[in-house]
Amino acid sequence: MIQFYIAPEGDDRQAGNENSPWKTLHRAADGLKAQLSSGVKDGEIILHLSPGVHRLHETLILGPEHCGGKDVKVTLRGSDRGATVISSGIPLLHWTKVEGKLTDLPNALTGRVWVTEIPKGTRVNTLYGPRGPIPRARGEAIQPQTFSAEGKESSPPNYGPNGFEGNRGELSHGGFVFLQEAIQRADDLVEAEFLIIPKMQWTMNILPCKSVDFEKRHVTLGENCTYPIGIPHCAPNGSIWLENSLSVLKPGTWVYHTRTSRLYYCPEGERPESGIEAGSLTEYIRIEGVCDPRGKKAPIENIHLENLTFTRSNRFPFHGLTGKGIQHDWEMHDAPSSMVRLRHAQRCSVTACTFEQGGSGGVRLDLFCQENRVVGNTFQHLGMCGVLLCGYGPSRHYLNRNNQIRGNHIHHIGEHYWHCPAIFIWQSGDNHIAENHIYDTPYTGIVCSGRILYDRSGVQECSGTIDWEDLEAQCGKGYVYNIWWYSGLGDWWKREPLLHARENLIEYNHLHDVMKVMGDGNGIYISGAGGGNVVRFNVVGPCPSPTMSEGIRCDDDQHHTIIHGNLIFAQGGTATGVTLKGVNRVTNNIFGLPLATPKRGHLSLETGPLNGAVIKYNIFLTGSTDQKAISEMRIHGTGRKARLADTDSDHNLFYCISNPGHSREVLEAIQSFGTDLNSQVVDPGFVDAPAGDYQLRSDAPALASGFKPLPLDKMMVGRKARLG
Repeated sequence: MIQFYIAPEGDDRQAGNENSPWKTLHRAADGLKAQLSSGVKDGEIILHLSPGVHRLHETLILGPEHCGGKDVKVTLRGSDRGATVISSGIPLLHWTKVEGKLTDLPNALTGRVWVTEIPKGTRVNTLYGPRGPIPRARGEAIQPQTFSAEGKESSPPNYGPNGFEGNRGELSHGGFVFLQEAIQRADDLVEAEFLIIPKMQWTMNILPCKSVDFEKRHVTLGENCTYPIGIPHCAPNGSIWLENSLSVLKPGTWVYHTRTSRLYYCPEGERPESGIEAGSLTEYIRIEGVCDPRGKKAPIENIHLENLTFTRSNRFPFHGLTGKGIQHDWEMHDAPSSMVRLRHAQRCSVTACTFEQGGSGGVRLDLFCQENRVVGNTFQHLGMCGVLLCGYGPSRHYLNRNNQIRGNHIHHIGEHYWHCPAIFIWQSGDNHIAENHIYDTPYTGIVCSGRILYDRSGVQECSGTIDWEDLEAQCGKGYVYNIWWYSGLGDWWKREPLLHARENLIEYNHLHDVMKVMGDGNGIYISGAGGGNVVRFNVVGPCPSPTMSEGIRCDDDQHHTIIHGNLIFAQGGTATGVTLKGVNRVTNNIFGLPLATPKRGHLSLETGPLNGAVIKYNIFLTGSTDQKAISEMRIHGTGRKARLADTDSDHNLFYCISNPGHSREVLEAIQSFGTDLNSQVVDPGFVDAPAGDYQLRSDAPALASGFKPLPLDKMMVGRKARLG
């Protein structure tokens, strides 16, 4: 075993041993490279990082020269958990109180603002103090307005729950109209950014302000929004927020002017607290090999990160309509948006690490990434995703697969980009996503997706990732698929070899209190992925958010998914347990008591035909007669209405606590169409469903119906974490 030592108080001119440690990680990387070049063939090289704060202001790239191959294990190891910290924070030490009236500043704050100079060229999007992140100045919510075709101002459109309804005015990707006095005149608006939830409530953007015309009350943005700007269902009283202008500064917030390199801060106390830092990097460590998807493949391997804390990162800036955003621009393809990034890597790991108080995400596994492990980590208070697996776009390059994301604790993520999932699997397959505890997220908990807009101009979301040569070789010359034109399972089979989010096993995860900000999202979401995904033995609930949609959702262009043995209960919002758009299997699940009346049903069938779908051995528990067990519709597209009668549905158990007779009427109506002939109406026999205890009593009638009891003790990883 070869060992090197790195300490904040070390010296890069020293030997790098325990008594004479190096100071920086970059010096340690050079030492590792030199050691490997001397001919190490096997064994382990450990880089010990001592307690304290190790600062990085340039991304540490570990490439092929830092890798000894499959027989040489290279480990960057911290000391006791939480003691070894890697930070990109730039200490801000020299503050001056602003004397006199500061242009654009509210009069009430005169004499309370302090300023410091930042090195020119620095991009400051995040600020941290001794108590954690310090928020940037933000104004009150703005409600966008529209204009009619005649040019007269009209009242805002009233969008429905999914944002699909039309509007009476023209909406724009590149700007919006605001009400009188919603935005104050200020010279520094050219430094400002707008946080925008567009009319489609499942995405948000942070976009620069180009100009403001106060006569026409019109904002022109410096970049386009992913969707036209309207009023989403999740924020009916205002869906746009102005940030980074002195006109909206409040005590405890700050503003940074790039043109003058000055950062203004209004402390809540008399002066700025000690220990304030600005985040400088979005990406701290990149473990990167070589891969030409059509040629040489030389992934880096056997590099491991253990027991490290990553903190105080900058926010990664990205915008809509670039063609490189992955589903709905929830993240960016092949980008430095997480503190640790594996790119063309195999058999590497990130274990027992903490990612916290950062403007970027936690861990990315990009492009060629196989047999890597992200296990036993904590992701908390991050600006983007906890973990992202991001493969190649639609192509024959199925190179992101067989990774393990297990036993992680993920909460309070997406604090800058509110649409970011806790775990995001995009065009990546055969992964094991297990035993993760996910809660307090602004949007969906787990996403498994390969959704694409086939835009040959390369502008619409994901379209810039498409390998058009492979697509046309597989699907035919000139092939274009519009997801809103439902074309049946046959056409899906044509595309499926290029949809690489397939064969994932998502099990024993506990998700609760998700969907706290955005709309039209879920606990677990599968859409536009390949076949063979298995979602089993997960707990989704409680999720009381009024904008919660479904516990588990098979959305557009999704088939051949198995949803088995899950407990879905205490759902708010739409209060749907499972949604099906396509031919999938739903078996042996508990649809527990909802927190609200389902706007559709416990099980919502939304796009047909569903011939070949299986719905068996499920328990549908309702509390009152207005809580529907199963609903049928055609939510969009040209396919026929989804019908339970087209599925193989049987051996299900229905029970309404307040009125069992109502359940009999429901089942009789279902049976009149020739389905569910062996289904029953009977009290399942839960220990205490109203209190959230869905264990079955030993004499439970559900056991006699063929329902297999769920391993709830193993499934409730969140409950075990709270108790432990």
